[in-house]
Amino acid sequence: MRTFIICAIFCVLQYIPTLHAQEIELQVNVDLKNISFDNRIDIQNLRQDIINYVNNQRYSETDWDKPKVPVDIGITITSRGPNNTYSGILTVMSYTVLEDGSKSILMRAMDKQWTFEYAPGNMMSFQANRFNALSSPIDYYLLLSIGMFLDTFAELDGTPFYEKAKVICRAGAGANVTGYPTTPDPSVPSKLGLATEASDLLYEEFRRLIFSYHFDGLEAVNKDKSQGLPLLATIIEQMAQFKKSKVTMRSQFMETFFNSKFQELADIFKGYSDTGVFTNLSQLDPANSTVYQAAQENR
Repeated sequence: MRTFIICAIFCVLQYIPTLHAQEIELQVNVDLKNISFDNRIDIQNLRQDIINYVNNQRYSETDWDKPKVPVDIGITITSRGPNNTYSGILTVMSYTVLEDGSKSILMRAMDKQWTFEYAPGNMMSFQANRFNALSSPIDYYLLLSIGMFLDTFAELDGTPFYEKAKVICRAGAGANVTGYPTTPDPSVPSKLGLATEASDLLYEEFRRLIFSYHFDGLEAVNKDKSQGLPLLATIIEQMAQFKKSKVTMRSQFMETFFNSKFQELADIFKGYSDTGVFTNLSQLDPANSTVYQAAQENR
């Protein structure tokens, strides 16, 4: 069914080259209220500059024949320093697109300490091996967004984009940028740690289950909830078995998945009669166990 929709979209988009070549459906919000009016003048075009940059960028080396990847970027500028430097908070939310056109969240991310240089008319270009404090974090999250999106359309299709994200991380480490370690440490979440786990052979089984979660489970729930819920519960059980048998330490990749999905899962299974699914969810995602408990109690 998805294949038919993708082909139909392709037939339309092939007559619009700029859309066909670009992968991201971007929404950007820039909040300047924390800095003075005088300091807002030089950064007032940041939103449009980022939109123009991404809309004219290609992260894939082949023509994009799928729906665009919905991504919401939020930027809160917290202060301005000398030499056109700014500090702020970067938030990113990305989604996949289901057969009925609805969206399902894939990633919530936040950089709480982000410093970059920006001047009116800034020219940005995607060079994975050359770190840019403004564009590289955005490129990193967009590459992850594309990779996660592709993993919901076919098993393991996102791997090349996780690999590109690691290149950006290494460039950041080479430039001694805070938050970009030279090697991943499972006990300390980092961009490199997330991209490394996403492309690690260990997590291929979990990525296949992510594909099944969306392609089989969510699609089935959307068509017939009573029949789809048992299928989705089985996939959750398989995820719990994977974690129990294969994961021996903290997993940033799994945490990222469930930090994005916990509310969706709670809403879908709210009041579900098979309590085993809530046990599995709490084992998979202990940070949100109270949310699953409330869903089990139909609250």
